[in-house]
Amino acid sequence: MTEFKRAFSLVWDHFTLVTPNKVQCALCSQRLSFNKNTSAMLRHLRSRHPSEAWYSNSTSGAHSSTSNSTSGVHSTFSNSIISSSGVHSSFSGTTGLNSMFTNNAAAGHHIQVRTTRQEDLDDALVNMLVKDTQPFSVVEEEGFAAFVQKLDPSYNLPNKQALKKMVGSRCEFINDNVVSQMVISDFVSLTSDMWTSIDKHSYISVTGHLVAENAQLSTFLLGISKLPENHKVIHIEEAKNQLVASWGLHSRVAAFVTENSENMVATVQKLGILQLPSFAHVLNLVIKRSMEATLELQDIRSQARAIVAFFKSNQNAEMRLAEVQGQLGRPEQKLIQEVDSRWNSSFSMLERVFDQRESVAAALSTLDTDIIPLGSADYEVIHQCLGVLGSFNQATAELASEKRVSASKVIPLVRMLKITLEKKHGAIIHPTATQLASNLQRELQMSCSMVETEPILALSALLDPRFKMLAFGNQGYAQEAVKLLTSECASLIRINPDKDDTLPPSTTGSTTPSTTSPHTSWAMETASLSMATSPSKSHDGGLWEMFDSKVGETQSVQSSTADAAVEVQHYLSDPYLNRVENPMHYWEKHSKVYPHLFQLARKYLSVPASSVPCERIFTKAGDVFNKKRSCLSMKAVEQIMLLNKGLV
Repeated sequence: MTEFKRAFSLVWDHFTLVTPNKVQCALCSQRLSFNKNTSAMLRHLRSRHPSEAWYSNSTSGAHSSTSNSTSGVHSTFSNSIISSSGVHSSFSGTTGLNSMFTNNAAAGHHIQVRTTRQEDLDDALVNMLVKDTQPFSVVEEEGFAAFVQKLDPSYNLPNKQALKKMVGSRCEFINDNVVSQMVISDFVSLTSDMWTSIDKHSYISVTGHLVAENAQLSTFLLGISKLPENHKVIHIEEAKNQLVASWGLHSRVAAFVTENSENMVATVQKLGILQLPSFAHVLNLVIKRSMEATLELQDIRSQARAIVAFFKSNQNAEMRLAEVQGQLGRPEQKLIQEVDSRWNSSFSMLERVFDQRESVAAALSTLDTDIIPLGSADYEVIHQCLGVLGSFNQATAELASEKRVSASKVIPLVRMLKITLEKKHGAIIHPTATQLASNLQRELQMSCSMVETEPILALSALLDPRFKMLAFGNQGYAQEAVKLLTSECASLIRINPDKDDTLPPSTTGSTTPSTTSPHTSWAMETASLSMATSPSKSHDGGLWEMFDSKVGETQSVQSSTADAAVEVQHYLSDPYLNRVENPMHYWEKHSKVYPHLFQLARKYLSVPASSVPCERIFTKAGDVFNKKRSCLSMKAVEQIMLLNKGLV
């Protein structure tokens, strides 16, 4: 048994096969799923046990062998990263793979660059496969093979199995870089959602979000699990637990962002991880309820849906609309149908119908249909209501962004939405729009009245140099957030006391006589005196041992709290960053000035405001799960979706 395991991987020295599909870590007793490969075990060891001797031994050995056996893998990434159109460009758009790759190269990792045309074309083939979600069997189709032969007769088209190995090698490279960044960043935030494929199977996916070494946001796919046909809460919990455990993340998750359904909340809480509701979902419900409570707007929406459905389902009507748009000099735009689950699709539908109102009315008048066109009074209602909803549409778009910090925007966004609504409510004269504004105010107050007291949202807002204290409408809550930030900063100082000397001499809490505040000097002097003169256990029999220890602890806490307060106040007194600038650029420049706050910024600014990153998997999954891929394994699905645009 031992000889068999060693022939494949040193990883088996630290794992035991307890069942045909379960392995157990010898270092921490964590159990993982086993799917005939060591990927999950490697991730677990590198993230949970990076200091173990196996790491340096196995990586050095594997590295030299990789140069020979899979020399194509590294250059594949150098080629695709350099190219702005490469398959990983979107991943680097969130500064994920690109920054990780750059950091590893800077750290001295050997990157072998391939030069042969065969290898370059192999790279291009893999890029095409994952970017266009083509099946592996495409290389076995006669037409494709003939086309490739015509383009370059010297190119040896790889078979399906070789192509799978190329894709697998790329994924291993990405995962290794993700693990190294997780070790550096200390904390990662997660998002999760469930979805159903075209063949009616249910899946759950988890994405990770962290601030990489160069202070840029990185987003990546952690994994996908297939759920049983009649799945229950326990199945969802097991799937999430396995995905989190395989990366060794249980103690390092800053927040797990999910929709606020009972099942999703319950499963995260059972994992012992802090669950944060997706604010995008909260906002979606606020607006949907408000619109549904505005009866006249509901009637107009129903009528608009019928008009859009008519043009969408009737080719002649759609062609006629395009002709009329040309005759009227209007841009040729198709109508947009709303989707029940997304309120902003209703906004887009009404906006497009309003913009093309003349073309729609003219086209309907020439077509044989019972559809009743909207009147001028209806269009006035749409126009007024769109004005009320415009700021909410902008907020929804900002929250869905993956390239920028989003959780820190929640508190200031809610505040600005309330202020904007109040202003518009006083200026609107149309009764339907007034009713919509009132409904929005009521729902927003019911759902978001305590948002400034949520610790993660409060700390992320405070650590965003664009917002800081101005994010809060209630200054009492702002002061509580400052106290919490100071407390967390003090805890870091006690853990890492060697980082205290990075602030400017005039403001730092350094323990040197020339730079120490009177209070800190007294505390440190007293502590030294206590250490020097307090009776030892051997002299007093240990009578005062607990008291002396308590004095030392108290003085240590007082000193670290004073140092933390200086660092926090110095940061808060810095000029505000322009709202359109990237806050992570600020922290990259000030990481040495505010070292402990920088650590906290990496933790809290990695938290997304929504589970949209997971929801984007749904769309891509529709391309991956098709008739040509009916036998595709879950591992292959994960690989394709990971590589496709880096995130999915």
